[in-house]
Amino acid sequence: MNSKELEIYKNIKQAIVHQKLRPNMQLVEKEIAEAFGVSRTPVRNVLRKLSYERLVKIIENKGAFVTWFSVNEAIEVFEMRRILEVNAVRYACRLATEEQLHEFGKLVEVELNTYQDADYIEAIQMSGKFHLKIAELARNSYFYLYLEDLISQTSVIISIYGESHGKKSTCLHHHHIYNAIQQRDEDLAEKLVIEHLKEIEDTLHFDENLQIPASLSDLFQNML
Repeated sequence: MNSKELEIYKNIKQAIVHQKLRPNMQLVEKEIAEAFGVSRTPVRNVLRKLSYERLVKIIENKGAFVTWFSVNEAIEVFEMRRILEVNAVRYACRLATEEQLHEFGKLVEVELNTYQDADYIEAIQMSGKFHLKIAELARNSYFYLYLEDLISQTSVIISIYGESHGKKSTCLHHHHIYNAIQQRDEDLAEKLVIEHLKEIEDTLHFDENLQIPASLSDLFQNML
C-alpha cells in the first residue's frame, strides 16, 4: 500500500473498530474518494484489504458494506480467540523477560487510568493493546497476526450485539491476567483468559437493531 492508501485504510479501519461506521453500512467508493481527495482506485484497494480482514463485505453489483457478523460467526470468532489466546498466554508466562513484564505493567496502569477517565474510545484501543501485548510476549508472529484481525472483528460484533460502553471489570480482569503472567502461573493465566472472554461473550444480547450514522462524507471530513 502506498502512503495515501495506508492513510485511508487506517481511518476506515479505526472508524469501524471504534463503532463510528456501523455494521451493514454501505461504504460508497465515490464518497470516500471525495472525502480523502483521491480517485476511486486507492479506495477500492483499501476496501479489498479490509474485506480480506473480514471487516468489510464486498457484494457483487451492490458494493462494499461494513461486515455484519451472524450469531454463528460471532461465536466462531470467540472460539478462535480462546484457542489462540490460551496458547499465547501460556507462552507469555514462559518466555516474557522481566523488562517486558515491566513495560506490560505500565500498559495495564495506563488502561486503568483510561477507564477511570471514562474515555470509551481510548478504552477500546487499550483493551486491544493488552491482548496483542500478550501475543507479542508469546514470541510467535502468527499469534499477533491472527489475533489482531480477531480483536478488530470482536469490536464489530460488540457494536452489533453488545453494550455501547466499556466496563471497568474488563480492566480488572486484565490486571489479574497480568499478575498471573508475572507470576509465571500458566494454569491460572489460562483460566483467567477463558473467564474473561466468556464474560465478554455473555454480555452479547444478539439484538440486531442498528443505528446508521450520517453520510460517509460528513464522517470522514470530521476525522481528517
